[in-house]
Amino acid sequence: MASLIASYWQVFRVIFVIFSLYLLGDAFFRWDGFRYYASFPEFLPAVALATILWTLVAILAALLIWLPGRILEWFCRRRGCGLGTEHLLLYICIFLLLGATVWLGKRLLWEGLVTTLQLKMGVFLGVLLAAVFLTRLFRNSMNVIQERITPLVWLFGIWLVVSVPLVAYNTWGKEAGHAAPQRVQQTAAADDDRPDIILVTFDTLTARDMSVYGYDRPTTPFISKWAEGASLFTRAYSASNFTTPTTATLMTGKRVWTHRTYHLKGSKPLKNHIENLPLMLKKEGYYNMAFIVNPKASVKTLGVAESFDIAPLPTEFSTAVSLFEIINRFLYRSFGEKIQLHDWIIKEDFVLRRLVDMISQDFSITLVPPRNAFNRFFETIDGNPPRPFFAWIHLMPPHYPYLPPEPYMGMFDSSPDMRTYKSQWDIYRDHYPAKMPPGIGTFRARYDEFIRYSDNEFENFITRLAARDDLKNTVIIFSSDHGESFEHNYVGHNGPHLYEQVTHIPLVVKWPGRTGGRVINDLVEQIDIPPTILDIAGVQVPSWMEGRSLVPFMKGGSLQPRHVFSMNFEKNPSRGQQITSGTIALWEGDYKLIHYLEKNKSLLFNLKDDPDELNNLFDSEPETGRRLLGIIMDNLRKTNERISRGE
Repeated sequence: MASLIASYWQVFRVIFVIFSLYLLGDAFFRWDGFRYYASFPEFLPAVALATILWTLVAILAALLIWLPGRILEWFCRRRGCGLGTEHLLLYICIFLLLGATVWLGKRLLWEGLVTTLQLKMGVFLGVLLAAVFLTRLFRNSMNVIQERITPLVWLFGIWLVVSVPLVAYNTWGKEAGHAAPQRVQQTAAADDDRPDIILVTFDTLTARDMSVYGYDRPTTPFISKWAEGASLFTRAYSASNFTTPTTATLMTGKRVWTHRTYHLKGSKPLKNHIENLPLMLKKEGYYNMAFIVNPKASVKTLGVAESFDIAPLPTEFSTAVSLFEIINRFLYRSFGEKIQLHDWIIKEDFVLRRLVDMISQDFSITLVPPRNAFNRFFETIDGNPPRPFFAWIHLMPPHYPYLPPEPYMGMFDSSPDMRTYKSQWDIYRDHYPAKMPPGIGTFRARYDEFIRYSDNEFENFITRLAARDDLKNTVIIFSSDHGESFEHNYVGHNGPHLYEQVTHIPLVVKWPGRTGGRVINDLVEQIDIPPTILDIAGVQVPSWMEGRSLVPFMKGGSLQPRHVFSMNFEKNPSRGQQITSGTIALWEGDYKLIHYLEKNKSLLFNLKDDPDELNNLFDSEPETGRRLLGIIMDNLRKTNERISRGE
């Protein structure tokens, strides 16, 4: 027994050091992004948790190597040859080293090299054979390697021991050391006739691909019919081009440079605990519910959980049973709101996820169906919650991957292509290709099919509400957080670009009992949605909200035209430093200016004449371009002055 343990220990030591070195290198690169929204003391618990989880994987990996090694050793002993576990381990180490060298060489020296399947197989076979040769050459070196890595084993072992209490403290100790936050006191409802308000947002839904906005494919037949009796805003724009800053705007009524939520996680809106939409409603007697499927938009991520009465965790909506989904749920429930980067070792850019991706689709992303969140909403109102209520339902489709179920898959493109996660990932992972790939048309068709599926899910939701007689005094607001791009050599969302496909969002407001609809062509933006909700609820709009109520538009009136802004500041620290990098877009009438701060580059478009943003007019119409740029820079200057003052 002792010899078996000693044999396994030798294998584990090597694997433990290799894994720890990889984690150390990965931590170095992740810190470069993490520092933009959090401090180093907040980074350490993430490294500690990743260390513990990665060590568990190392234990399993060592076992998977040790068992074949023992079998090989037994077989070779019977055959009279001297191969053993240490030789198999040496071969694996050399193979991994050669493979990493080839991969780094391609990244650094031949970045643009087109790799065919034949070339990949040839390189793989070459690495296999080279590893065999080098193993034979250095077959007696394993003892030397074991001696040389001993200091590293101790070093990483000590950090592993330290990691356990560090994770325990950040997971449970902080909760015990802090008093629970005070619950918001609700006032009695002043007017029982005030409407219930439901805000439904579909993640990554662009107005540009919706037939209700004139798109040539019938992607939204139900919404088109439903909007006939509603207020349809044709020129509504998102505050940014990805989820967390835009949903922060939805919950605060502030622009991104004001609430300063610049990143997917880690940076909560400024003054989030006292200046948010649900808090205003709650103080005036509204019962608040949130059914948020995307963790990047969860009310805890946004720091407004205390303003909601009911808010299930995003993981509670998933019914997937893949191994990675089970692990993800466990990590989120255990550490997700306490340790940032809790899902480090299963992220798509970590080696464990990539290795599994090569051999299996077990972990492949399958988005939670909208009906899961809708069902939870109906279960809640079946319990007769206090009225009036405000409910925010945020759904994942049509976010990537675009994998609608039958009969929607293939509805707009019968091609067998782009029907799996892996085939779609080949296009999606390269957000900024030199030129759009040949399969982009089919790729976009899958997205459109996912929108068609989402339209049907929304129809089922409205049908269920109507059957319950819950529409008589309910205002429904339909929108999205941002859009999705398939143009301008730009696939997906986030990043520096603020073209129409990622900023033009749907906005439809349905009033109870109203049969006639309105089409409103005035410029509006995401910051206007929270004041509109407050106005509908009969609550005074606070001065800290930068938006304004759109109710006058919906009653046939008008409002003074205002500039509309969208922005991306991912490359800026979210607290305490002035904005120096990023992109800002400004709309005025038919004109739109996109300004890239780092490049000092501006794009000017006349959207009436050029809705696809193909002709840059900045040089040909310099007066308009310079004037709009001046408005952007003046507002940015005022923002940076506020930041410098600590406001």
